[in-house]
Amino acid sequence: MALLQELELQVLEEYRLLDAAVAAFAKRSGLSCPQGCGHCCLSEKVEATVLECIPLAFLLFRTAQAGPLLQVLEENGDDKRCVLYRPDFTQAGLWGCSQYGTRTVVCRLFGFAGNPDREGVGRLALCRVMKEAAGTDHKKVVTNHRLSPMPLFVDAGLRITAMHPGLGTVRLPINVALRQALFMVGMVLDLQAES
Repeated sequence: MALLQELELQVLEEYRLLDAAVAAFAKRSGLSCPQGCGHCCLSEKVEATVLECIPLAFLLFRTAQAGPLLQVLEENGDDKRCVLYRPDFTQAGLWGCSQYGTRTVVCRLFGFAGNPDREGVGRLALCRVMKEAAGTDHKKVVTNHRLSPMPLFVDAGLRITAMHPGLGTVRLPINVALRQALFMVGMVLDLQAES
């Protein structure tokens, strides 16, 4: 249990640092998600590691949401869209994630991070909605700036992997990673309750 709780705290600290880096980059670049968009939540390509889902799994058990969510995951096993997406949230002008505070790395960085090109220069990976909203201005976004550099997906992934290579390396469809994290945390909590 102590290992998973320690990992939960480490991942949450990484999320805090990523949020600060994204906020600084967004402020400098002028980029922003359209209010209440949630379009990226509908993608069937969202992936995460089990480690990224550990904080969410603990939260779901602490708030008695784990059982119902596991049932939803089992019933909708073939659906590759994230089960945490709530269209009613976006209709209310909120973000579409029902667990926004514990969302995974890609959900934190998408639209505000990039990937290094062949020369090692970070290239911004904007979402289609943000590109359309920015028009041709999106090409003017300055990506290299030493005071608030553009976050890179690879850097965040390496930091997650370094925390626990077994749980932080393999990227899975978001619902699969979440289900595995819920099983792992649930098993540990059950063992703790028995002792």
